[in-house]
Amino acid sequence: MALQFTLEAQERDKFGKRASRRYRAENLVPAEIYGEAEKNLSILVNSFQLDKQIKDTAFYSNVINLKIGDKSTEVILKGVQRDPTKSTITHIDFQIVRQDKKVNVSVPIKFIGEDDCVGIKMSGGKLSHTLTELQISCFPKDIPENIEVDVTNLDIGNSIHISEIKIPNDIELSTGDKEHDTAVVSCYMPKEEKIEEEVKPDETEEAAEGAEAEAEGEAKEGKTEAAKEEEQTDQKAEKSDSKKD
Repeated sequence: MALQFTLEAQERDKFGKRASRRYRAENLVPAEIYGEAEKNLSILVNSFQLDKQIKDTAFYSNVINLKIGDKSTEVILKGVQRDPTKSTITHIDFQIVRQDKKVNVSVPIKFIGEDDCVGIKMSGGKLSHTLTELQISCFPKDIPENIEVDVTNLDIGNSIHISEIKIPNDIELSTGDKEHDTAVVSCYMPKEEKIEEEVKPDETEEAAEGAEAEAEGEAKEGKTEAAKEEEQTDQKAEKSDSKKD
């Protein structure tokens, strides 16, 4: 049996960006209720109640009882808009549901047995969660809080597919088919990372600069000795000339 949440709301009588900003300043969130034959209804939801209840993941897939004055309307959440910078809710959409008609909703997957998973505990593997929710179709009263997937016996190289999940008889899966039996969770062995020794740029530069300086030093020494020899040769030549004179 699905949990049922309750929100207080009131009909909205003013529209436009200016009115929306004023409503939000008064802790009221603009919202729209979409029906089948009924006309869409614009309402304002108490932001304090909404912020508190929307923290529960079940809020996104279960029946919500909207109290608008003396009237109560059963709905499910269809969409949420948030401020991109503040993450606050700026608008919300609801869909009217009837207890005698099936609805399509997304239900979160609850993975159990991860601490005792064979592939992790015995082989040091890791889990890869391909899906985190499933699309189902059922009557509003039968919407589950979540769908459990037991990974206790999952070993390295194996996966659990949609067709292997145990679903209650009163619920139909809207996700996947026989031809596309998607893996929900897999166990794999992570690759070992190779650590290579890196030569620091500073050390390379210092070695190159040292070799260059040493070569320059040797070249300078060679030039100095050659200059000395040339000077001695000139001096001897001058002495020889002076003796001749």
